[in-house]
Amino acid sequence: MLSEARREQILTIAQSLVRIPSLAGEEGAVIEQTAHWMHELGYDNVQVDACGNLIGTLHGGQGTTVIYDSHVDTVAAGDLSAWRYDPFGGAVADGKLYGRGACDMKGSLAASLAALAYAKQDGVLRGTALVSASVGEEVIEGLAFSHVLAAHKPDLVVICEATELRLVTAGRGRAEITITTHGKSAHASTPQLGVNALKQMAKLVSALDLLAPPEEARLGKGILEPTEIISLPYPSVSVLPYECRARYDRRLLLGETAESVLAPINTTIAALAAADPTFRAEASIDIGAFTCYTGLTLHGKKFQVAWQTDAAHPLVRAAQAALQRAGQAAEIGHYNFCTNGSYAASIGLPVIGYGAGAETTAHITDEYLALDQLFGAAEGYYALGAAFAT
Repeated sequence: MLSEARREQILTIAQSLVRIPSLAGEEGAVIEQTAHWMHELGYDNVQVDACGNLIGTLHGGQGTTVIYDSHVDTVAAGDLSAWRYDPFGGAVADGKLYGRGACDMKGSLAASLAALAYAKQDGVLRGTALVSASVGEEVIEGLAFSHVLAAHKPDLVVICEATELRLVTAGRGRAEITITTHGKSAHASTPQLGVNALKQMAKLVSALDLLAPPEEARLGKGILEPTEIISLPYPSVSVLPYECRARYDRRLLLGETAESVLAPINTTIAALAAADPTFRAEASIDIGAFTCYTGLTLHGKKFQVAWQTDAAHPLVRAAQAALQRAGQAAEIGHYNFCTNGSYAASIGLPVIGYGAGAETTAHITDEYLALDQLFGAAEGYYALGAAFAT
């Protein structure tokens, strides 16, 4: 169990991180603060890579090399007047830590970096534990984190995203898809002389809503949901739009590929084109760019695979046993959202997830993390630090 002094330190660390705004591409200050805590806690090595990811290393006894990853970038706080507590105040009330990033996922970062250091101080840490404070995850999952994995060769990756202290062994992936419809400009007073690309997009969006999403027993549905739309010219005054673009978010299931995801969309486009000779559209997987706070620009396909680690894998069984010895149920679960674990799994690494808080609390107004989850996760990370002997 954690002493009261250690609990106070973990909460202090978490509050200090929540108080620093850290949008993707603007994580420098929170990385610096995290590095301060790593030095304070006696990490053997602390370094920042070209992307701005921070990696702290703790060497224990003989055992495996495990990376514990938490991203430090957050989504925007949005309408500040809608928050009960200052999103960057680090308020504690009703047994909860409030603030943007408290759950997603600065609380788990604080718990893991402190608890693993305590495990080393107490002489129970096995193998090598690397705590990764990664950047840019909210923009493209795995893109910046891939540089951590290229530099360090772990036996296991622990994603510290929220699991409510369950042991996650699978997660949905994510694709961003851009669909474009084409029209012909004309004066808005004579629309019969043109083709309205916005109306063509409305037809396509309605048709795509009728598609039955793929589904599997464990990960659920492969959701396809529009998240953004814009027509050109923009702004437009009395002109029919000649082009319209919509961005779709597609949640991926095991085994899905870019080709299999685009196939039903292309079939729908073909059916609309067959019924209307003026209908023209295409769909593609987005290529994203992310400029790190260090100035390095990364490019990557916005297609992160779904993943699953066999529950019978020796490292999964060792993790579950350690958490249960620590008094936790360690029920096996899965992520509904996408994480940096998608990239790690795509290059053949075993991945598990374990963290504080609930997925449904991420990104909301008045985001919070219950303190019993924060301290429970710290106890879990301490147990995991001693778990992997071979």
